[in-house]
Amino acid sequence: MDIRRLIPKYAILPLAGMLLLNFFTYNITPIWTQKMHHYSMETGLDEALPFLPVFVIPYILAFAQWILGYLAIARTDKQYCYRVISGEIIAKFLVCICFILLPTTMQRAEITGTDICSRLVAFIYRTDTATNLFPSIHCLESWICYRGAHNRKYFSRAYETGMLVMTILVFLSTVFIKQHVVLDMVSAVAVCEIGLFVSGRLLFTKKEKSER
Repeated sequence: MDIRRLIPKYAILPLAGMLLLNFFTYNITPIWTQKMHHYSMETGLDEALPFLPVFVIPYILAFAQWILGYLAIARTDKQYCYRVISGEIIAKFLVCICFILLPTTMQRAEITGTDICSRLVAFIYRTDTATNLFPSIHCLESWICYRGAHNRKYFSRAYETGMLVMTILVFLSTVFIKQHVVLDMVSAVAVCEIGLFVSGRLLFTKKEKSER
Protein backbone atom coordinates (compact mmCIF):
# COMPACT_ATOMS: atom_id res chain seq x y z
CA MET A 1 0.00 0.00 0.00
CA ASP A 2 1.31 3.42 -1.00
CA ILE A 3 1.17 5.60 2.13
CA ARG A 4 1.04 8.70 -0.08
CA ARG A 5 -2.45 7.68 -1.17
CA LEU A 6 -3.58 7.70 2.46
CA ILE A 7 -1.60 10.64 3.83
CA PRO A 8 -0.93 13.74 1.72
CA LYS A 9 2.70 14.85 1.70
CA TYR A 10 1.89 18.07 3.56
CA ALA A 11 0.37 16.07 6.45
CA ILE A 12 3.28 13.72 7.12
CA LEU A 13 5.39 16.12 9.21
CA PRO A 14 2.53 17.42 11.42
CA LEU A 15 1.26 13.88 12.06
CA ALA A 16 4.78 12.70 12.86
CA GLY A 17 5.25 15.60 15.27
CA MET A 18 1.93 14.78 16.93
CA LEU A 19 2.93 11.13 17.39
CA LEU A 20 6.35 12.07 18.74
CA LEU A 21 4.85 14.42 21.33
CA ASN A 22 2.32 11.74 22.27
CA PHE A 23 5.14 9.24 22.85
CA PHE A 24 7.02 11.74 25.01
CA THR A 25 3.92 12.69 26.99
CA TYR A 26 2.80 9.15 27.67
CA ASN A 27 6.09 7.29 28.03
CA ILE A 28 8.74 9.79 29.15
CA THR A 29 6.94 11.96 31.70
CA PRO A 30 6.65 9.06 34.20
CA ILE A 31 10.44 9.12 34.48
CA TRP A 32 10.15 12.49 36.23
CA THR A 33 7.02 11.72 38.22
CA GLN A 34 7.45 8.12 39.38
CA LYS A 35 8.79 9.19 42.79
CA MET A 36 6.42 12.13 43.20
CA HIS A 37 3.21 12.07 45.20
CA HIS A 38 0.29 11.14 42.95
CA TYR A 39 -3.03 12.79 43.64
CA SER A 40 -6.46 11.23 43.32
CA MET A 41 -9.09 13.23 41.42
CA GLU A 42 -11.87 10.81 42.29
CA THR A 43 -15.18 12.27 43.44
CA GLY A 44 -18.38 10.84 44.87
CA LEU A 45 -19.72 10.58 41.35
CA ASP A 46 -16.84 8.32 40.33
CA GLU A 47 -17.47 6.09 43.32
CA ALA A 48 -21.16 5.86 42.39
CA LEU A 49 -20.51 4.90 38.77
CA PRO A 50 -20.67 1.12 38.21
CA PHE A 51 -17.88 -0.99 36.79
CA LEU A 52 -19.10 -2.19 33.38
CA PRO A 53 -16.48 -4.32 31.59
CA VAL A 54 -18.48 -4.32 28.33
CA PHE A 55 -17.37 -0.72 27.81
CA VAL A 56 -13.88 -2.02 27.11
CA ILE A 57 -15.13 -2.52 23.54
CA PRO A 58 -15.46 1.20 22.65
CA TYR A 59 -12.31 1.86 24.71
CA ILE A 60 -10.34 -0.39 22.35
CA LEU A 61 -12.22 0.71 19.23
CA ALA A 62 -11.11 4.27 20.00
CA PHE A 63 -7.76 3.44 18.39
CA ALA A 64 -9.55 2.74 15.09
CA GLN A 65 -11.51 5.98 15.49
CA TRP A 66 -8.28 7.96 15.87
CA ILE A 67 -6.70 6.43 12.79
CA LEU A 68 -9.81 7.12 10.70
CA GLY A 69 -10.30 10.58 12.20
CA TYR A 70 -6.78 11.84 11.70
CA LEU A 71 -6.49 10.41 8.20
CA ALA A 72 -9.76 12.16 7.30
CA ILE A 73 -8.55 15.46 8.79
CA ALA A 74 -5.24 15.13 6.97
CA ARG A 75 -7.03 14.71 3.64
CA THR A 76 -9.29 17.78 3.89
CA ASP A 77 -6.86 20.50 2.86
CA LYS A 78 -3.42 21.68 3.94
CA GLN A 79 -4.49 24.65 6.02
CA TYR A 80 -7.27 22.90 7.88
CA CYS A 81 -5.03 19.91 8.54
CA TYR A 82 -2.37 22.22 10.00
CA ARG A 83 -4.93 24.04 12.11
CA VAL A 84 -6.45 20.94 13.71
CA ILE A 85 -3.17 19.07 14.18
CA SER A 86 -1.58 22.20 15.65
CA GLY A 87 -4.52 22.40 18.05
CA GLU A 88 -3.94 18.79 19.06
CA ILE A 89 -0.23 19.44 19.62
CA ILE A 90 -0.96 22.48 21.78
CA ALA A 91 -3.49 20.46 23.77
CA LYS A 92 -1.04 17.58 24.18
CA PHE A 93 1.63 20.01 25.38
CA LEU A 94 -0.80 21.19 28.07
CA VAL A 95 -1.44 17.55 28.98
CA CYS A 96 2.31 17.00 29.28
CA ILE A 97 2.57 19.93 31.71
CA CYS A 98 -0.33 18.54 33.77
CA PHE A 99 1.28 15.09 33.90
CA ILE A 100 4.51 16.58 35.24
CA LEU A 101 3.09 19.18 37.64
CA LEU A 102 0.06 17.23 38.86
CA PRO A 103 0.65 13.48 38.60
CA THR A 104 -2.50 11.54 39.37
CA THR A 105 -3.63 8.03 40.16
CA MET A 106 -6.89 6.29 40.98
CA GLN A 107 -8.38 3.20 42.59
CA ARG A 108 -9.19 0.67 39.94
CA ALA A 109 -11.97 -1.88 40.03
CA GLU A 110 -11.57 -5.39 41.35
CA ILE A 111 -12.06 -7.72 38.42
CA THR A 112 -13.88 -10.91 39.38
CA GLY A 113 -15.44 -11.89 36.05
CA THR A 114 -13.90 -14.35 33.61
CA ASP A 115 -15.74 -13.23 30.46
CA ILE A 116 -13.83 -11.82 27.51
CA CYS A 117 -14.57 -8.19 28.40
CA SER A 118 -13.33 -8.64 31.97
CA ARG A 119 -10.18 -10.29 30.65
CA LEU A 120 -9.59 -7.41 28.27
CA VAL A 121 -9.95 -4.90 31.12
CA ALA A 122 -7.50 -6.95 33.19
CA PHE A 123 -5.05 -6.88 30.30
CA ILE A 124 -5.38 -3.09 30.06
CA TYR A 125 -4.80 -2.76 33.79
CA ARG A 126 -1.62 -4.87 33.51
CA THR A 127 -0.19 -2.98 30.55
CA ASP A 128 -1.28 0.55 31.46
CA THR A 129 -0.47 1.76 34.96
CA ALA A 130 -2.92 3.97 36.86
CA THR A 131 -0.91 7.11 36.16
CA ASN A 132 -0.93 9.86 33.51
CA LEU A 133 -4.66 10.24 33.96
CA PHE A 134 -5.44 13.97 34.15
CA PRO A 135 -6.36 14.95 31.44
CA SER A 136 -7.37 11.75 29.65
CA ILE A 137 -5.46 11.21 26.40
CA HIS A 138 -8.14 8.74 25.31
CA CYS A 139 -10.82 11.41 25.59
CA LEU A 140 -8.58 14.09 24.10
CA GLU A 141 -7.92 12.18 20.88
CA SER A 142 -11.57 11.21 20.39
CA TRP A 143 -12.76 14.76 21.03
CA ILE A 144 -10.27 16.17 18.51
CA CYS A 145 -11.49 13.66 15.91
CA TYR A 146 -15.07 14.79 16.47
CA ARG A 147 -14.23 18.49 16.53
CA GLY A 148 -12.22 18.08 13.34
CA ALA A 149 -15.35 16.79 11.61
CA HIS A 150 -17.77 19.25 13.19
CA ASN A 151 -19.49 21.70 10.88
CA ARG A 152 -17.19 21.10 7.90
CA LYS A 153 -18.57 20.80 4.36
CA TYR A 154 -15.90 18.20 3.57
CA PHE A 155 -17.55 15.69 5.92
CA SER A 156 -21.04 14.25 5.61
CA ARG A 157 -23.57 14.67 8.39
CA ALA A 158 -23.51 10.89 8.89
CA TYR A 159 -19.73 10.92 9.40
CA GLU A 160 -19.92 13.79 11.90
CA THR A 161 -22.75 12.07 13.79
CA GLY A 162 -20.83 8.80 13.82
CA MET A 163 -17.77 10.57 15.24
CA LEU A 164 -19.90 12.20 17.93
CA VAL A 165 -21.56 8.92 18.95
CA MET A 166 -18.21 7.14 19.05
CA THR A 167 -16.66 9.94 21.08
CA ILE A 168 -19.46 9.77 23.65
CA LEU A 169 -18.98 6.00 23.91
CA VAL A 170 -15.24 6.45 24.39
CA PHE A 171 -15.84 9.03 27.11
CA LEU A 172 -18.22 6.65 28.90
CA SER A 173 -15.81 3.76 28.49
CA THR A 174 -13.02 5.54 30.34
CA VAL A 175 -15.11 5.94 33.48
CA PHE A 176 -17.12 2.70 33.29
CA ILE A 177 -14.04 0.47 33.08
CA LYS A 178 -12.48 2.58 35.86
CA GLN A 179 -9.54 3.67 33.72
CA HIS A 180 -10.22 7.37 34.33
CA VAL A 181 -12.36 9.61 36.50
CA VAL A 182 -14.87 12.25 35.44
CA LEU A 183 -12.44 15.14 35.92
CA ASP A 184 -9.98 13.45 33.55
CA MET A 185 -12.71 13.48 30.91
CA VAL A 186 -13.76 17.10 31.51
CA SER A 187 -10.16 18.36 31.53
CA ALA A 188 -9.48 16.59 28.23
CA VAL A 189 -12.26 18.58 26.56
CA ALA A 190 -10.93 21.78 28.16
CA VAL A 191 -7.35 21.38 26.88
CA CYS A 192 -8.67 20.39 23.43
CA GLU A 193 -10.77 23.52 23.19
CA ILE A 194 -7.86 25.68 24.38
CA GLY A 195 -5.57 24.08 21.80
CA LEU A 196 -8.06 24.55 18.96
CA PHE A 197 -8.77 28.13 20.02
CA VAL A 198 -5.09 29.09 20.10
CA SER A 199 -4.41 27.28 16.82
CA GLY A 200 -7.41 28.94 15.17
CA ARG A 201 -6.30 32.39 16.23
CA LEU A 202 -2.83 31.76 14.81
CA LEU A 203 -3.74 30.03 11.52
CA PHE A 204 -7.35 30.91 10.74
CA THR A 205 -7.90 32.84 7.47
CA LYS A 206 -10.81 34.46 5.68
CA LYS A 207 -10.41 31.92 2.89
CA GLU A 208 -10.93 28.98 5.26
CA LYS A 209 -13.87 30.76 6.89
CA SER A 210 -15.61 31.08 3.54
CA GLU A 211 -15.19 27.33 2.94
CA ARG A 212 -16.85 26.22 6.18
